[in-house]
Amino acid sequence: MRIEASAAFTSSRPLFRLFIFLFFIPGFHARNLQQCSSSCGDLTNISYPFRLQGDPAGCGDVDFQLSCQNNTAILNFRGGKYYVKGISYDKRTIRVVDVNLAHGTCGLPYKSLSMSEATEDSRFPSLITFWQANFVNCSNTIPELTDSKVPCLSGGTSHVYVNFSNINLFGYEIPRNCKVISRIPTSSENEMNYPYNETTLKLLATGFDLRWSVECRNCHTFGRSCVYESNNDPRIFQCETMYEEDYKTLLTAVIAYLVSRSLIDKALLVRFILAPLVVFVFLLHKCLTTRKKVGNAEHVGELQMLPKPIPCSPQGHTRNLPSDSPKQVLIAASIERSA
Repeated sequence: MRIEASAAFTSSRPLFRLFIFLFFIPGFHARNLQQCSSSCGDLTNISYPFRLQGDPAGCGDVDFQLSCQNNTAILNFRGGKYYVKGISYDKRTIRVVDVNLAHGTCGLPYKSLSMSEATEDSRFPSLITFWQANFVNCSNTIPELTDSKVPCLSGGTSHVYVNFSNINLFGYEIPRNCKVISRIPTSSENEMNYPYNETTLKLLATGFDLRWSVECRNCHTFGRSCVYESNNDPRIFQCETMYEEDYKTLLTAVIAYLVSRSLIDKALLVRFILAPLVVFVFLLHKCLTTRKKVGNAEHVGELQMLPKPIPCSPQGHTRNLPSDSPKQVLIAASIERSA
């Protein structure tokens, strides 16, 4: 039992270190940085995690950096520019408004932003709104949308209308000669279909609220999903829990990766090291064998070229007989017998 507990503790050490890094260190860092505060125009007490561009390096989080232009704090978000109207550290929200709509004048947003696009940023995981304004451009006049026509953007063959919806408009919801040219979230939580007048301009100038979360940003940094426990404010975000099945899936993936890497390494070893070595040994063996055969053949040739002994007659005189004469063979045999 102790062995199993020890093994479980050992296997959980990396996760424990990750837990410490994700939750303890950011919290400790936050406590050290909350002493810093800045102000820009009417926005005072800009503190952790927010900071102003140009603040000391130890203040705030660079991912939550704001700029101050003409005594107005600006948030660069999803390619757009937004005036910051207020930050709530209790509810963990920030109220922003598109720079083109902030003064209640007629016009399009600086950058189109749908509600779904607004929540794709891990720093701001959710909105406090359920309705967005859709600016629709049509080539012909739409009689039933006359009250929603945007006069400053319409003229000639261009007729721009504003429509409010709780989701992005689908193609079948828009007339064939129309297309959505811009979107922007609003602060309204109730269904509405206002005509384009001062009420609509005031609503757009109010902006919308984003929920901010350092914890959610940290979760996405380490490839984890971000969730919240309840719908109550302040909404506390945290990393999604990894279950045993997730660990098994991750372990299987790691083992498969290591096996594949091992096979690849072995294939490379055989291909570029062992195979050339085998070929070299084979060629060397063949070369040495060939040289040995050539040497033996030369030695046999030299022996065949040596002069053969000439047999003698019984009286000690030699006879000039051809080397291949049968008589020579018979004489030599008789000499041996007599001896």
